[in-house]
Amino acid sequence: MTSRTEFISGRTGRGAAYVSDPSGAGHDRFMRLSARALLPLGLLAAWFIVGLSGKSFEAARSEIGRPFPALALIAFIAVAAPHARMGVESIIEDYVHDAAQKEKALLVNKWASIAVALLWTLAILLIAAPR
Repeated sequence: MTSRTEFISGRTGRGAAYVSDPSGAGHDRFMRLSARALLPLGLLAAWFIVGLSGKSFEAARSEIGRPFPALALIAFIAVAAPHARMGVESIIEDYVHDAAQKEKALLVNKWASIAVALLWTLAILLIAAPR
């Protein structure tokens, strides 16, 4: 004997428990798009940084002082910092169960990612600045 299950599609009604919650859709979309942007930016940043090995400080400074390498390195950190922040935020939300510690960890994560991005950008601008 089989019983018929009445499933009504949608957010409300009898089938609502089987429909996924879209609250994480923006986060997921941002992570996928930023990961796609980080691939070429990361390769470009690595290319510039590895290309500096073995050069004198002044030669390396003149290489980074050109607009394209400096902008590529700044674009890399502009995409990587929020991507890393949101990734660590997901880890904190999943594994920190105490509400007070979770709030503190999320706050530290936010300000640490901002500080790293600002320091990276400032360092690139100081190196690239003409003398």
